[in-house]
Amino acid sequence: MNYIQSLRKAIGTKPIIAPGSAVIVFNEQNELLLQLRSDTNDWGIPGGGMELGDSFEETAGRELQEETGLVALELELLDIASGKEYYYRFPHGDEIYNVTAIFKAANVSGTLKCDEESLELGYFPLDVLPKLNATTEKLLKKTGYVKG
Repeated sequence: MNYIQSLRKAIGTKPIIAPGSAVIVFNEQNELLLQLRSDTNDWGIPGGGMELGDSFEETAGRELQEETGLVALELELLDIASGKEYYYRFPHGDEIYNVTAIFKAANVSGTLKCDEESLELGYFPLDVLPKLNATTEKLLKKTGYVKG
């Protein structure tokens, strides 16, 4: 059971502050890696919640590898996103206020593979992105990769 699951067992769906990391990955064609998430059934960038004792960078590396099969030799911190605008209510009712460290991955190796959190993985040109989940759209706007 991970940290968030153990909190949820104690408090149910009430709002929590959820620290985590998101990772922006581009391929050689400057296309953005996205995942069709199984928990929300929409497109987002790889990432997830911090575990006890982890740093934001460790969280980013772990989540990237778990969700995509990729390993980044370098992670550049781009920004931190937090505040009321990063509130999210999951379809199953859990409420969170995200505090997300946004990283850009470099020197990425490995082969794309989905885990249970990913229904599909794919690279997309920035000017032809699928419908993004609201959090990913805000993170990409904050970093300047998406205009708006």
